[in-house]
Amino acid sequence: MDEQNMFYIKILSPVHIGCDEVYEPAGFIVDEQAGTLVAFDPLDFFRSLDAKTKENYSSICGRGNIESILELYKFMKGKHFTGHAVDVCRGLMAQYQKTLRIPLGDRRKIQQELNNFSISRTAFNPITQKPYLPGSALKGAFRTAYLNHLAKNMTVTVVDRRDKNPANALEKALLEYQSLEKDPFRLMKISDFHPVGPYRTKIIYAVNAKKIPSKFPARGPFQILEVIQPGAVFAGSIQVLEPLARDAIKTPLSAEKVFEGARVFYTKEKKREDIELKAADLPISQTDGDGGICPLRIGRHSGAESLTVEGHRHIKIMKKRGEKPAYSDKATTFWLASETPDSKTSNRLEPFGWVSLGPMTQTLKDELEARAAEQENIKESYDSKNVSKPDTVEKSVAPVKDIEEIWSDATVSYDAGGAGKIVAQGKTQAVLQGTGNRDNLKNAVTEALHKNVFEKKKPVKARVTVRKAGNSWEIVKVEPAA
Repeated sequence: MDEQNMFYIKILSPVHIGCDEVYEPAGFIVDEQAGTLVAFDPLDFFRSLDAKTKENYSSICGRGNIESILELYKFMKGKHFTGHAVDVCRGLMAQYQKTLRIPLGDRRKIQQELNNFSISRTAFNPITQKPYLPGSALKGAFRTAYLNHLAKNMTVTVVDRRDKNPANALEKALLEYQSLEKDPFRLMKISDFHPVGPYRTKIIYAVNAKKIPSKFPARGPFQILEVIQPGAVFAGSIQVLEPLARDAIKTPLSAEKVFEGARVFYTKEKKREDIELKAADLPISQTDGDGGICPLRIGRHSGAESLTVEGHRHIKIMKKRGEKPAYSDKATTFWLASETPDSKTSNRLEPFGWVSLGPMTQTLKDELEARAAEQENIKESYDSKNVSKPDTVEKSVAPVKDIEEIWSDATVSYDAGGAGKIVAQGKTQAVLQGTGNRDNLKNAVTEALHKNVFEKKKPVKARVTVRKAGNSWEIVKVEPAA
């Protein structure tokens, strides 16, 4: 890969990239002393148990009712097993301890508490368990900024709100294309960004707070999310290709214009957010860049204004129960990262999603890798001192290889709901969830099938490459059937 196309992303505030995965109760232990959640493969854990404990564990897992989930938490309490460790905020640790005290016979209380205890994972590599930043999420951030740049300098007809997809129509008007192959962002190639150097993830609360304080709290219930903590650095490649003559792209991109558009838009967004946080008497996060090319905002809860085009915003505002929602050009609440489930406490609240982009040099890469090695040595030293810990079981697992298959005669369909997804029906079902502006879906499907799949939304017969991801299958590539 050409070194001049290599970049880094530095995390400046908590980042959560949704992946439709949660930490399953059968696959983690909460280490209350260390303040961590330790996740592992339930099968590895099962193999480590003695016969009597295996029988008990299997019996609990096999019941499949709401009480069995609480019983599983109680069963796991105090046990130790090696795995992937994630920091846990103090509020969640208290919530976990409170949940453990619920009597097994109080079904209503169990239901109420466990409904609030779903822990969403950030996007991760299923083999290494390391977090990563999908290229599609980064491209979506660049696209939003560039659309805002164009909207300042172009007059476009206001899109009819009755249009089924007004945002898509606005994008086509600003970028001057009609079909997917003429979309100028098709020639912007962004890889997934993977961690270099030390990193930490943490399980925190996402809490809703009003921009204009009142005696009534914001309606949004808290969420429990795994986030990448500030300070982590990720590396990947970004390239803007020159269009071929036959591409006939009306407004081709250049890296300079895209980066400048991002710098202007997200710098302005950060200033706007800081003013609103201060007005709401909420802390302003110190997310100043590090001299990189530009700031960006990615992931869940990045703020409606950072995801839309100024002058064309149509943000849904939820009202009281039973009332119809209203629409505005600005959001009325913030989503903030918190140590506790209450946005009114004095704990430090932080906005989500701020990162900084810069060129990756060999010197910086070497420095980060040295820091990562140092952190790993410290961890190994700590582990070696605790091998005699009671109930600790060390596991030895052979390296896992990606399991891929080709389904030569699968039926593929496209669901446009939410972030969109592609579903393939072969020997079983495989899915690819959309992210950002759904570029990952378009990139996975051969261009010859785009019209039928995405525009006509017709099921098609296709040759589908799939990859095993945990207990499910993920679509890698969709090609015309032979």
